[in-house]
Parts: sequence; structure tokens; C-alpha cells
Amino acid sequence: MEKQPVKVSVVGRGKNNYYRIKFPNLQVPINVNEELYQKMLHSQEYRFVDRTTKQTELP
Repeated sequence: MEKQPVKVSVVGRGKNNYYRIKFPNLQVPINVNEELYQKMLHSQEYRFVDRTTKQTELP
């Protein structure tokens, strides 16, 4: 059985190039730095989906 990629979405961006990533099984988004975000974008394990809400700049 082939492993399916996890569907994640970017819900915002904070200071210092941190991205807020929403995972399907977590209620609270997690913060990831630019390097980890880029690795996730190019990984086969994650699939980024568009959100209908506008991304917001977070403090």
C-alpha cells in the first residue's frame, strides 16, 4: 500500500520568515522556518493545498 502525502496549508506568516502551517490532525498551526518550509514544499511527503482565506501577516 502506497503512503499518501499529508495535506497541509499555510495559514499565515510571522516575523523572521516563519510560516504557520496547518496540519489536518492538529488544531493549532505550527511555526516553521524558511529552510524547513522549502524542504516541505519540495518533499513528496507533503501536499500544500490552497485555503480560501487570505494569508495574514502575524506578529
